[in-house]
Amino acid sequence: MAFVRFVFSFLYVRNWYTGDMELSRPRVAIFASTLFLFMLAFTIIAILQAPVAYSTS
Repeated sequence: MAFVRFVFSFLYVRNWYTGDMELSRPRVAIFASTLFLFMLAFTIIAILQAPVAYSTS
Protein backbone atom coordinates (compact mmCIF):
# COMPACT_ATOMS: atom_id res chain seq x y z
CA MET A 1 0.00 0.00 0.00
CA ALA A 2 2.90 2.33 0.70
CA PHE A 3 4.23 1.83 -2.84
CA VAL A 4 0.86 2.72 -4.38
CA ARG A 5 0.64 5.77 -2.14
CA PHE A 6 4.16 6.77 -3.21
CA VAL A 7 3.46 6.34 -6.93
CA PHE A 8 0.13 8.14 -6.83
CA SER A 9 1.16 10.79 -4.32
CA PHE A 10 -0.28 13.53 -6.54
CA LEU A 11 -3.77 12.22 -5.70
CA TYR A 12 -3.35 12.95 -1.98
CA VAL A 13 -3.75 16.22 -0.08
CA ARG A 14 -3.01 17.02 3.54
CA ASN A 15 -6.05 17.32 5.79
CA TRP A 16 -6.13 20.80 7.33
CA TYR A 17 -7.30 19.64 10.76
CA THR A 18 -5.54 16.32 11.36
CA GLY A 19 -2.42 16.71 9.21
CA ASP A 20 -2.94 13.27 7.64
CA MET A 21 -2.73 12.65 3.93
CA GLU A 22 -6.05 11.69 2.34
CA LEU A 23 -7.35 11.15 -1.16
CA SER A 24 -8.61 14.23 -2.95
CA ARG A 25 -11.90 13.45 -4.69
CA PRO A 26 -11.49 16.11 -7.40
CA ARG A 27 -7.97 14.89 -8.22
CA VAL A 28 -9.13 11.26 -8.37
CA ALA A 29 -12.04 12.24 -10.65
CA ILE A 30 -9.78 14.20 -13.00
CA PHE A 31 -7.24 11.35 -13.07
CA ALA A 32 -9.94 8.74 -13.76
CA SER A 33 -11.56 10.81 -16.50
CA THR A 34 -8.19 11.46 -18.15
CA LEU A 35 -7.38 7.76 -18.02
CA PHE A 36 -10.79 6.95 -19.52
CA LEU A 37 -10.33 9.47 -22.35
CA PHE A 38 -6.89 8.08 -23.20
CA MET A 39 -8.25 4.52 -23.29
CA LEU A 40 -11.17 5.66 -25.45
CA ALA A 41 -8.80 7.44 -27.83
CA PHE A 42 -6.51 4.39 -28.12
CA THR A 43 -9.52 2.15 -28.78
CA ILE A 44 -10.85 4.45 -31.49
CA ILE A 45 -7.40 4.68 -33.08
CA ALA A 46 -7.05 0.89 -33.06
CA ILE A 47 -10.48 0.45 -34.68
CA LEU A 48 -9.87 3.11 -37.33
CA GLN A 49 -6.51 1.60 -38.30
CA ALA A 50 -8.00 -1.82 -38.99
CA PRO A 51 -7.82 -2.77 -42.66
CA VAL A 52 -11.02 -2.72 -44.69
CA ALA A 53 -11.63 -5.64 -47.04
CA TYR A 54 -13.90 -4.95 -50.02
CA SER A 55 -15.44 -7.79 -51.96
CA THR A 56 -17.58 -7.73 -55.06
CA SER A 57 -20.71 -9.80 -55.21
